[in-house]
Amino acid sequence: MKKIIILLSMIILVGCSTLDISNTPTKKVEEFLNKYQILDEEILNELDNVIEEKTKLNDENKEEYRKIIKKQYKDMQYTIKEETIDGDDATVTAQIIVKDFTKIINDAENYKRENMKEFYENNTYNDNLYKKYLLDKLKDAKDRVTYTVEFKAHKQNRKWVLDPITEEIEDKILGIYKY
Repeated sequence: MKKIIILLSMIILVGCSTLDISNTPTKKVEEFLNKYQILDEEILNELDNVIEEKTKLNDENKEEYRKIIKKQYKDMQYTIKEETIDGDDATVTAQIIVKDFTKIINDAENYKRENMKEFYENNTYNDNLYKKYLLDKLKDAKDRVTYTVEFKAHKQNRKWVLDPITEEIEDKILGIYKY
């Protein structure tokens, strides 16, 4: 009887050690979102690339924007709502909660239209003044917004792999999705 128990224990241990409990679509999404929260080097490198390529900020404002977005990433909250697997394809639905930068951007643009003279220097519009104003507003953001996000994944060599995120998902993570 002792031999049977030992044999069963060994089979269970060996069988369990070959299972990879992190190889699920949900776990892949959690790993991905956690990278934002811990400010993973890969995420920060992507942020730097976006700031350099897509923003028209001076060096001082770039650094301020970087700090604001890093705080956004760290403060992001998420909840996995559902996982649907269809063969080698999967969809993971998550809810993310981030600071609502969209509202602040819209309010700042309205303010600029109504108070354009405040952003003039020597009778010339100075975009850096406006951007500094906008960054100050973003830095003080308090309101939060909840987004539903669907992540797609597929199996590749028996491992679940997340598909690249869409621009919509990226905007939601940044809190700038226009709703």
